[in-house]
Amino acid sequence: MIQRSVNKQLLINMMSGVGVFLLNLCVSFFLTPYIVSKLGTAAYGYIGLTNNLIGYTALITVAVNSMAGRFITISFHENDLQKANSYYSSIFYTNIGLSVIIIIIFTVMTIFLQDIIKIPYNLISDVKILFVLLSVTSCLSLITGVISVYAFIRNRLEISNIRNLIGSFIRVAILLILFGFFTPHLWYIGLTIFIMNLYVIISNYYYSRLLTPELRISRRSFNFKRVIEVTKAGAWNLISRMSEILSRGFDLLLANWFISATAMGILSITQTIPSLILSFFGALSGNFAPEFARLYAIKDYDGLKKELMKAIRLSGFMACIPLSIFYAYGDIFYSLWLPSENASELYLLSCLGTFGMIFGLPQEPLWYIFTATNQVKKSSLNLFYNSLCIFATVLLCMLIIKDDMMRLTALACTRTIYGTIRVTTFLPGYGAKCLGFNRWTFYPLIFKNLINVLTITAISLGIKYYLIPTSWFGLIFGSMLTCIISIAISSQIVLQKKDRTYLSSLVKQKLRIA
Repeated sequence: MIQRSVNKQLLINMMSGVGVFLLNLCVSFFLTPYIVSKLGTAAYGYIGLTNNLIGYTALITVAVNSMAGRFITISFHENDLQKANSYYSSIFYTNIGLSVIIIIIFTVMTIFLQDIIKIPYNLISDVKILFVLLSVTSCLSLITGVISVYAFIRNRLEISNIRNLIGSFIRVAILLILFGFFTPHLWYIGLTIFIMNLYVIISNYYYSRLLTPELRISRRSFNFKRVIEVTKAGAWNLISRMSEILSRGFDLLLANWFISATAMGILSITQTIPSLILSFFGALSGNFAPEFARLYAIKDYDGLKKELMKAIRLSGFMACIPLSIFYAYGDIFYSLWLPSENASELYLLSCLGTFGMIFGLPQEPLWYIFTATNQVKKSSLNLFYNSLCIFATVLLCMLIIKDDMMRLTALACTRTIYGTIRVTTFLPGYGAKCLGFNRWTFYPLIFKNLINVLTITAISLGIKYYLIPTSWFGLIFGSMLTCIISIAISSQIVLQKKDRTYLSSLVKQKLRIA
């Protein structure tokens, strides 16, 4: 197997992740207005709501699976293959048992789905079929999920990204055929996701045999004590997942219950682009995780600190581009993208819902500190208390506020307010403490990223009001201009000289200039 340098492998992982993000962005860009125009705003909201409902039942799997990769990877790097295989097999067979329980829950939910959530009569069958397809996909992914640990162990996350990229292409092709030649249905989304995941599962098996042939699933390797060990370690991640549902997962459901299906659709639309950005940076931070795990395993804390700081700088450098473009041109984008909707309303809700990303996106890699050090207890409790406050505040607003627009505003901004407090106090402070660093270690970079985003957004807004026409050409031109400005300014404010030299050499290498 070819061994690459850490920096080169990191670049490959990141660039493949960018490809996946751009393709998913294109899919959402073209698919969202099509669904809204063909099936209505309310129909679009059921895609996100269905995923959220499935996510609620997936809680029973979090404790077992959230730390499985960590234990298998650590054992593998310690050359204890017997122990690694024991974890590997034990998690696999446990997930089969859990999937049976989940299928039973999904079956009951499908039967009574129209009683659980408000569904327009003409969409009941579509929403139910969508729910079934996504449910089956979720269970298949659960059963085979442990196999994908090969990419983390070998720090070959680009394989997972390329696999997801190809799967997305397959999904897009099938979507084009279904929506282009047949009567539009909401459940087409679920069918294409199911087919895409079948490809992912098959390719996962192939690459696991290629990259980690030492790992084998065997009934003789099953050890219930391993399951208990992993579950105890992941129990706090269960609290974290429950907290995420309290703070984020009930947004669409509360909009459905307290306002209307249309309001739920509007809220879902405003979360589309921000969710893609957030998921991209979540995946981006995962590209740093294998090296964090390796450095922590060999107790190279100085090296780990350097990698963490580099991860924040690179994440901040990249985060500034989509955030500045979105804040500067979001109103133009919505007016052109969804001309039948209220662009000002969508833009306001989106800005309220994404402000915390200015602080949160650059720090995404820091969350892995708690997993690598197996110190997730306090992090989980902090997130749980934070999420309780969010849920209580939102629920109180739904009960007290009577205006529908104000209710939507409360749903959009409450999480941002509490989340900003969390990522500017607990995450950098306790993360540093877990590694024995000074509690203020990460704050200079946090404030540099804030200044960076505000500066570039302000410049872009000035250019927009004087030079940019309200058209697709203007939006594209303005976005490209902001991108250039962002790279020029961010490279000086956020990056260090060695980062600039490194990125420059990589660009030249890729363009075959040097």
